[in-house]
Amino acid sequence: MKLNQALSGTAVALTFLLGPAVHAATPDEPVKLIKTIPLPDINDGDFDHFAVDLKRNRLYVSVENHHSIDVFNLKTGEHLMSGGPVTTPHSLALNVEKNELFVADGGDKAVKVLDGSDLHLIKRIDIDGTPDSAGYDPKTRDFYLVASEPDEHPTHSTIHIISTEDLKTKGEIPIESGSLHSLTIDQATRRMFVNIRDKSTIGIIDMNRNALVQTWSVPGLTLNTPMAFDAKNHRLFVADKKPGKLFVLNSDTGATIATYGCAEGGDDMTYDARTKRIYVSAAQGLTAYQQDDADHYHEIARIDTHGGKTSVLVPSLDQLYVPHTRTSAPEAGLEIYKVKG
Repeated sequence: MKLNQALSGTAVALTFLLGPAVHAATPDEPVKLIKTIPLPDINDGDFDHFAVDLKRNRLYVSVENHHSIDVFNLKTGEHLMSGGPVTTPHSLALNVEKNELFVADGGDKAVKVLDGSDLHLIKRIDIDGTPDSAGYDPKTRDFYLVASEPDEHPTHSTIHIISTEDLKTKGEIPIESGSLHSLTIDQATRRMFVNIRDKSTIGIIDMNRNALVQTWSVPGLTLNTPMAFDAKNHRLFVADKKPGKLFVLNSDTGATIATYGCAEGGDDMTYDARTKRIYVSAAQGLTAYQQDDADHYHEIARIDTHGGKTSVLVPSLDQLYVPHTRTSAPEAGLEIYKVKG
């Protein structure tokens, strides 16, 4: 996801490079590709999640199979570095004040704390299990890390609560599930929502008690993976991987408000409260929706992202970043979209 100029010549060049799905954008398009950063050295990478540092103008991206953290300039899209002592990085969190990056390293069963400036290792925190999904609480600066039990077919997981201030584990939340995804926080109620994917349910965690206190069974929910939250309207958004479907839920009761089709293979989702838009990134493309009111939404864009299934929105730049492998394109790259404010 990246930056500034959008020239028709660039669009034509990108069409030639990436295929017919990329086209010259008209000025009124709500989401338009403005730049692709080529990543020719990443031949077998599977991109996962992100951390954004507005203070230092950096974007961090996990590249699982390439065994690296890749760093980009937020404003120019320049690829700054690729490295870090990581094996299979997944979720990231950043303590901006300390410039320390926290990496859920599933291949090494640890959280790696890296210096944000050059990615050297500061500390390794061993985890009993396989780290993957995570959430970050900016209020407490705690990193909530999901680790499934070390088993070929796990049935239990633990959410480890790690302080990014003193680099110590301060609590654990056990959950009977081997597939937890997308931890999302409601700061007003101090609840955390989590997709319990192997049971097609949504878990509600009391963050004051560090305990799972409730689960919601949602009719039709399957392979629920990405999640986003509208605090003002008390709406929780959850997307199924297959079939592609967006669920709009009442975040107080779990009741289904509406459902909409979306691209299959969803792995990330963002709700932008400024523009009242939802972005679901999936292996089959990016789907964007406009919120008409708390109960009604309509699709405004569906874009081929060349297999890019994860994304991050940077509202202050009005830019959405989507990395993709070389599976559906000649080479891997970081696509930067301008979202209409």
